[in-house]
Amino acid sequence: MKSITRGLFIFYSRLIIPSLGLSILLSLLMMGSIGFLAGVGISYIVFSLALHYYIYEIKNTEEYYFYHNLGLSRFWLWVNTIGVSLFIGLLLTI
Repeated sequence: MKSITRGLFIFYSRLIIPSLGLSILLSLLMMGSIGFLAGVGISYIVFSLALHYYIYEIKNTEEYYFYHNLGLSRFWLWVNTIGVSLFIGLLLTI
């Protein structure tokens, strides 16, 4: 169980900083139409999923073997990304 949690932390740490940075930049551009935190929350959901697809499905497909050896399937990693992204995004929009 400890290796799975550690694997999820390693996996998601590569997504959270770029997604958050891009979300903040985009929400600064959208500040006139919606609030800052709402913009960050909405764009975070989109950017985290897009970066997951780019980083792990296109650029570094062989990294799935590392996570598979930790007991994490590709499906579970996608479910984790969607769940955590929705949680963080909705937390920021509230």
